[in-house]
Amino acid sequence: MKSRSTVLKAANMKWLVSLAAFDAAVVLLFVAPGLIDASTLALLRAGSATALPVLVLLFTGLLSHDAKARLVFWKIANPLPGSAAFTKHAPADARIDMAALAKNVGALPTDPGQQNAMWYKLYRLVGDDPAVSEAHKLYLMYRDMAVMSLSMVPLAPAAIWYAGAPAGSLWIASGLFAVQYVMCAVAARHSGTRFVCNVLAIHSTTKVKAKTAAQ
Repeated sequence: MKSRSTVLKAANMKWLVSLAAFDAAVVLLFVAPGLIDASTLALLRAGSATALPVLVLLFTGLLSHDAKARLVFWKIANPLPGSAAFTKHAPADARIDMAALAKNVGALPTDPGQQNAMWYKLYRLVGDDPAVSEAHKLYLMYRDMAVMSLSMVPLAPAAIWYAGAPAGSLWIASGLFAVQYVMCAVAARHSGTRFVCNVLAIHSTTKVKAKTAAQ
């Protein structure tokens, strides 16, 4: 049986491929504006169904979950959003009654590693809830978009330089992709926090019985 993350990543693939196609079009616009015509767009659409999904999988599969989280949250140690579930995210969420949460799930840890481990156990119990699943999906999507965007910061100027485009184009392209990266990273942060809090909001209102979680 496929894991929840695998299913959600598959659902996000079309959006990741769309971003890759858009970024490719931007690079082409800098390299050779005259090439952006109906035939080029048709080739990009064809690539979106063949080559681009493979490239997206390669880009997003090169880094571990922790490495991707570091690029999103800009933290070296304990970068996963669940690492601050009970000390930062839950107390800041108006939906979550901390006293009720502790009553339903037990003592709330403060160590980052223990927080993430406990939060993950709680997530496994409610991972199929629509609100949790949707927040998880968005977090994975924006996180992978951030990784792809960051890779374009050096790659796009290198391609533009190799093609012999004006030097100013290198800086403009690098700046555009840097902005895209920051926007995706911020969106991933918000989605990651929402993901964490949606899990805890359920447990603060209901004592969920332990069960065999879906893989």
